Amino acid sequence: MNRAFKRNGCSYGNKLRFRGDNPIDADLSTTVTELQSDADLISRYYAAADDQALAQFVQKHRRWAIQRARCYVSQDEAEDVVQASIIRLMSAKPIGGRVNNPLGWWHTVISATAKDLIRESSRRTNREHSYTTDVYPSSTSQANGKESDLVDAVFDEICRTDVRFRDPLLKRYFEDLSYEEIARELNLRPGTVASRLARGIERVRDALESKGIYVPSKPSETEEMNSDATMSTDVASMVGRWQDIWFVTMHNKARGIGHLSVKEGKNDHVALHHRLDMALENAPADDPRNARNRLWFEYELSIENIQTLQWSSFRTKEGATESANALMAERGMHYDSDELIECVENGSKLVIHSGSDTKTMDVTGDGPLVPDVSAAFYICQLPRDSATVKPIRIIGFERSLEGRQWAVAPAEVRYAVCSGPPVGLSHTFEIDLKAVIGRNHYVWVDDDGTFIGMGDERESFITVESEDAALAVFTRR
Repeated sequence: MNRAFKRNGCSYGNKLRFRGDNPIDADLSTTVTELQSDADLISRYYAAADDQALAQFVQKHRRWAIQRARCYVSQDEAEDVVQASIIRLMSAKPIGGRVNNPLGWWHTVISATAKDLIRESSRRTNREHSYTTDVYPSSTSQANGKESDLVDAVFDEICRTDVRFRDPLLKRYFEDLSYEEIARELNLRPGTVASRLARGIERVRDALESKGIYVPSKPSETEEMNSDATMSTDVASMVGRWQDIWFVTMHNKARGIGHLSVKEGKNDHVALHHRLDMALENAPADDPRNARNRLWFEYELSIENIQTLQWSSFRTKEGATESANALMAERGMHYDSDELIECVENGSKLVIHSGSDTKTMDVTGDGPLVPDVSAAFYICQLPRDSATVKPIRIIGFERSLEGRQWAVAPAEVRYAVCSGPPVGLSHTFEIDLKAVIGRNHYVWVDDDGTFIGMGDERESFITVESEDAALAVFTRR
């Protein structure tokens, strides 16, 4: 079973990790001696607070770090990103006190730092646009012809309104909080939050109109909230949290854009949909989905119980352009599969349908049986407590020119505080897969359990605000 997760296949998440000379491995042209030397320097810093060791490592690879940062941001911003990444290196807490792949470790920190910079810039722009268009959705601004003037006018009116409406409005449109987050902070029900937001928006509109600024009407927040009234609170919260998530990954030899979404079905069932497009060598700078050499992966997981992650079917499709498949054939792999996996007999058996072929697989072990990014879907619900240690079973496969051979590997998820490559002020969960694939993986969440990203010392997949923000990662360089 372990071999199935090691040889020429995805090492985690069915599609998102490769080993050896595969396209998304880091191109870190270092000798074994150099790697050991770097590992010793980093380990001396983390184990004995040896500042000179860290300074030596940073000085040795500073030019390399700036080149990595330039994959994400402009030349002017690259130096700032590297400097910020050094501060993050200083606060990181590697499990066991040793980093076996120092440049991979720093590369993950650099990418997280750069993407945070881009994400914050996008969030700031989207936030201003959001509360402006909610209150004033017309495409022709009446506030002196400038959106910035309208932003100021909206803010002034929000501050003048009753505290019952002011607090939800400020938290929604200035702090970028969700209904659930606002409800917790103000000790209100989510429905009450939606109602007060709707009434507050109307009050701000009325105040603006009294000053000669015409504001067309739009569907209220309450109407939008009530459209989910048939869903249970847990399912509605889960759908709201996962319904539109974009993420990016970049490496020297590959870069990609992915999208996650969740929709509600009958009887509180939900469908988790995922799409990832990976551009290989010589990827275009604007959009990797336009690359000549491109792989893509898509799946839909039908979940019956979001607490236990009990699921019934898992549809997984993948493909590649002709030129990309030619490149991958040189590595003994082919990307052209459409398979349906059914989970039957209370999770003790998998039925795998592939074209005209059907196979069954007996499954043993403890913990939820999770394929792909649904591991993060489950982990984001776990308590952020040092005592949290949960068994989990990861579905993966061995890839070859003949197709994919599926297997299930037992693993353990534990809360690792801020250990592992840091992503902002995130909480880290570690998936112990070292015995299976030779290294562990991490899932990062924020204080509310919202998914931030996942990865390892080689590569990370980091969420961004929107599709436009994802594209900005590639065009900002």
